[in-house]
Amino acid sequence: MSEYIQNVQKSIQSLRNHGKYDEMIEACYELLQFATNLENPKLQMEAYANFALGFYKIGDIKDAFSYIEKHAMLCETYGDQEDEMDSNHIFFLLFEYTGNLAKAKQVLENSITLAAKLEKHDIVSENCSELSTVLSRMGNYEEALIVGRKGASVAAQHEPYCPFLLVKAILAVAQAQLGKSDLEAVDSLLQTVIRDRVLQDYAKEKTKCYWLLAHLQRLQENPKEALVSLAIALESAQDANNFKQQKEIQEVQIELYRELKDFEKGFEVQQQHIQLLKEIHRQDSENTAMKLEMNVKLQELERQANTDFLTKVLSRRALEETADLWLGQAAVSEENIVCIAFDIDNLKTINDTYGHPFGDQIIRRIAQECNDLLRRSDITGRVGGDEFVSMLRGISIEDGRKKAQQMLDAVSQLSIEYAGEKIPLTLSIGVAENKHGSIEEYNKLYHNADIALYRAKNNGKNQLCIV
Repeated sequence: MSEYIQNVQKSIQSLRNHGKYDEMIEACYELLQFATNLENPKLQMEAYANFALGFYKIGDIKDAFSYIEKHAMLCETYGDQEDEMDSNHIFFLLFEYTGNLAKAKQVLENSITLAAKLEKHDIVSENCSELSTVLSRMGNYEEALIVGRKGASVAAQHEPYCPFLLVKAILAVAQAQLGKSDLEAVDSLLQTVIRDRVLQDYAKEKTKCYWLLAHLQRLQENPKEALVSLAIALESAQDANNFKQQKEIQEVQIELYRELKDFEKGFEVQQQHIQLLKEIHRQDSENTAMKLEMNVKLQELERQANTDFLTKVLSRRALEETADLWLGQAAVSEENIVCIAFDIDNLKTINDTYGHPFGDQIIRRIAQECNDLLRRSDITGRVGGDEFVSMLRGISIEDGRKKAQQMLDAVSQLSIEYAGEKIPLTLSIGVAENKHGSIEEYNKLYHNADIALYRAKNNGKNQLCIV
């Protein structure tokens, strides 16, 4: 099983590297299925992070935010600092895409502090470069220059040497210098990057380099040279499948040809621009259809994750999450909530005598019988092999006791046979309340009900106790 999961993980990475984001999203669904079945929060976080990145890449920012928020929620409980850095990275991409530069800046600053603490110098350098770019877009060129130079300094000292980090940092510094109108410094930096063969391996950085060079040449009043640089930038953007960047480049090309009064060439680029817009629309349509199909699958997977496979009541996780939400709301509204914890008496003896399949049949029957006695607004979840918890909102402790008594009576009256022999069944039940909002966490309320349940066990079973 673990080898299969590793192959899925490798497939996700490969599809991501080759820009096949629709197939990547499908592979993420497969990984999430494994994570859900294994109840593995680390795998779930990995799936959610890749879902977020995949949806970001196809331009579905709403779903991307949704999945990275799910990742962040799991990260709070199960994640480590590296998981937090993954979360920050994708949040940065999303905030940058939506133009929320203040949020992007905040996330990057947090990431730099965290990466420095973990001595992840490559991440420090890359995040400094990204932060420098964000600061330039905000018009804070002096601060952008300082941060960009820090990124370059860390990259230069990094071992083993990573030319990509240095190229990224130099481009960030060049963008800041361009904002400060230090055209001579910009020209020198960009020529240094262009001479570095490593630039050919990174389409995104190559696009940025020639995009900046084109802006420099426009400021130097060299529109023809700017058009040459834009053509190279456009080709690199096409290699990276970056439609947004292609659109921006073509718009500047059209503007320059208009300035040069080269209407024939301008018309040609305009036709290419129209084709690009059609391609963007086609991609959007395909992505919408794919997203609808994926959402159906994910809703079914979420339903499976929230349902106990044997009894069809809520899973333990779904019960705890819902109960915590209710109790948090009740702390404000002072609503009374009753917790009923119950388990089946002598189930081990039944399993040992008649076998586990028969024991499972009893568990299913009792879970359904007790759940059917509740209101639609109440919930029941399986918290252990034969232990269950029901949560009842807006009910007094006395009415909760009456409901528990109904469960006790209903189970004792069940008629379940094995080879013609009637099997007697009873419950032990513990009942507790949140005292009109005084108990705000599920674990504390469940603990009280569980103490009452064991008191019922110790008192001879087939009874209920209240705390």
